Amino acid sequence: MTLPGQQRALDLGASVTSTHWIGPTALFALGDGAVVTASADGATDRIQVHDGAILCACAHPDGKRLVTGGDDGRLIALGEGGNLTPLLETRGKWVDHVVANPVSGALVASVGKQAVVLQKDKETHRFEHPSTIGGLALDAKGRRLAVSHYGGATLRYALAGDDPGVALKWIGSHLLVSISPDADYVITAMQENALHGWRLPEKTDLKMDGYPAKTKSLSWDKRGRWLATSGADSAIVWPFVGKLGPQGKAPLQLGQRAALVSAVAFHPNEELLVIGYADGAGALARFSDSAVLDLVPPGDGPVTAIAWRSDGRAVALGDDSGRGTLIEF
Repeated sequence: MTLPGQQRALDLGASVTSTHWIGPTALFALGDGAVVTASADGATDRIQVHDGAILCACAHPDGKRLVTGGDDGRLIALGEGGNLTPLLETRGKWVDHVVANPVSGALVASVGKQAVVLQKDKETHRFEHPSTIGGLALDAKGRRLAVSHYGGATLRYALAGDDPGVALKWIGSHLLVSISPDADYVITAMQENALHGWRLPEKTDLKMDGYPAKTKSLSWDKRGRWLATSGADSAIVWPFVGKLGPQGKAPLQLGQRAALVSAVAFHPNEELLVIGYADGAGALARFSDSAVLDLVPPGDGPVTAIAWRSDGRAVALGDDSGRGTLIEF
């Protein structure tokens, strides 16, 4: 088991909605509208970005900025030195979700029922959906966009403004959505304590249930062989090997504790998984022997966000109480 080296604790002052890395710098998007940056030299900075909570964030396609969406109806790019570039402003509507891809340059944000597509910081077109958008996902090449909503999900080519979309239907409210690294599967987390999926292009339905709580975090390994999920007292990791994927197969269960798993994040290259729990604890699980190493002790709120640095040598965790943790391996 790879042992953690230097560990750094941060008092962020507000709940963490997401964590990210831009090069060697960790960024924590917060519920009070600020972003806290923590650089490799130990310096921290706090930048007020929104007049209200940050609801979503992702790395900009240029890899140099963080894009944030808030309940103030704005989409903003945060650059070096705290430079803020407004990308989108709405009237009375939240910017709930945002995804981006450096290969295609696509940046997509959700506003109500609409998925707003931007390129080079300019809006190009919008896609309308039958209900409020529950989640967004782009495939590895940034070409196909999956949008979850009530009644299923819709697939489109993100940069084709006239694409009518392919409907993936299943009754119920679909929230989180994810596309597998090989683009063979679309998976959603539902309002019920279950996941639903479709194998493409046949649109074969897959159902994964039995969770005691809603799944609020999904993470694929690099090869797309495993999908880790939250919502149980261990990380539930489904196998996606063969034509039927997880159907008829039992998932792995890693890192069992009394507290429910609240967040999961696969290592960028190895079969290692960081698991965050509802009691604020964090652990590292290894697939080869199911070994688990404690990383972060319990705190005052659930772990809400985990992000690995791109080289896989560091990880950032944030929780609902405003505690941030940086761990070097």
